[in-house]
Amino acid sequence: MPIGEAAEGAPPGGVRVTWALTVRWAECDPAGIIFHGRVFEWFSEARVAWLAHIGVSYYRDVVPQGVELLVTDATAQFRRPLRAGDPVAVEVWVSRLSPARMHFAYRASLGAEMAISGETRHAFVMQGRAGNLKKVHPRLYDALRGGTGEATEV
Repeated sequence: MPIGEAAEGAPPGGVRVTWALTVRWAECDPAGIIFHGRVFEWFSEARVAWLAHIGVSYYRDVVPQGVELLVTDATAQFRRPLRAGDPVAVEVWVSRLSPARMHFAYRASLGAEMAISGETRHAFVMQGRAGNLKKVHPRLYDALRGGTGEATEV
């Protein structure tokens, strides 16, 4: 069930979180421009920040229940280079949630200018198998659903 728009759209009523960072030299190639692979690490950190913002700790509430958000697909579109020392704001929101899958959308900006957009798609995996989070962990599913701006079930 789609609850948001594509990675470039704004979520209708969903929780949007901004995770701020400064590009470190260690994240750059020899020319001082962000190495593309590091962006997916930023997306991961922003995702954990989104979960924390809605009151879910990935390390205390998700993993100990045997749940993984397994990445099935990750994309990024690079619009402008980011360099060491640049202050970056990574916005993250849920673009899709179903009992079996969750998609996050991202925008990394330098000031008012978008530098990178992207999306990660995840499957809910429990005890090594893809599954239905709503059936196995309904309270966790409702917490995630609440962060999308969609009413939770009673």
